Amino acid sequence: MNKWIKECEGLFPAAKGSVREVKRGCGYPTCKRCKSGEKHQGYLFTYYLNGKQKSHNVPKNKLEALKEALENGKKIEQLMVQNALAMIQTDRGKKKK
Repeated sequence: MNKWIKECEGLFPAAKGSVREVKRGCGYPTCKRCKSGEKHQGYLFTYYLNGKQKSHNVPKNKLEALKEALENGKKIEQLMVQNALAMIQTDRGKKKK
């Protein structure tokens, strides 16, 4: 258990979800970019909460921090699977009496 905690300590902040680039119109009728069909670049953070998919806009100044948190989250998930496998394997060699 302590080994698992030590492996996770350096993996914060952590997040679960995904980020994707999107191009959308801003809604302003006088926007030259939208009128030309070019649209605006943005980023969406998508995740599940209580079984429902949700999305939020990501400010450009927060994008790199969020990507790092998502990578840390993936590493923590891998460690969780390894921890579960270790728990299962420790009982395999034992016989019930």
